[in-house]
Amino acid sequence: MHENGGVDRTLRPRSTGILGRVHPVVPFLIWFPVAVGTIALGVRRGIAAPTLVGLVAVGWAAWTLVEYVLHRWAFHWEPRNPRLRELLHPVHHAHHEAQGRDRVVAHPLFSAALALVFFGLFRLLLGAPAVFPFFGGFALGYLVYELIHYRAHFSRPRTRVGSSLRRRHLQHHFARSDRWYGVSSPIWDYVFRTHVPARRKNA
Repeated sequence: MHENGGVDRTLRPRSTGILGRVHPVVPFLIWFPVAVGTIALGVRRGIAAPTLVGLVAVGWAAWTLVEYVLHRWAFHWEPRNPRLRELLHPVHHAHHEAQGRDRVVAHPLFSAALALVFFGLFRLLLGAPAVFPFFGGFALGYLVYELIHYRAHFSRPRTRVGSSLRRRHLQHHFARSDRWYGVSSPIWDYVFRTHVPARRKNA
């Protein structure tokens, strides 16, 4: 990393590989049915409506923390090994280098692998049937993240919240890549002190 938080491009391989390009509609075609299906499975298993809504909401909130953790400590990791660096490059660094419409969303192979890991973890922690609506909310949170991320790069939101999220994410790209890691929510940037007010971009 440079001192200003930018990416050292001298460390970057040129190839983006198979994980580098995905049409932005792909995650929604895959994960929206999964989200709806897992929530419906919770209904079929007899979970009461208030509990179901609560599990979906908490699952969604859990996604915002996972999003922050992945973005900060996994996607911006700079391994010294050149082969490992080349393997990880398409996951996120290629997006920082070129914000094409097919470089914004996660590749389904990558998201499916993470989904299996997290579903297994949630299954151990919550058991069945609670895991189903929880994971459904988690998947919905992921889809909202992808939507906000895409709109941050390719449209101008009409709401104050949307404009604020867009401004924060573009600051992450073009001012300090070691700040503003939250895309769908700013909460964890405040918690972990990676939010910097606009007037203090160089802090």
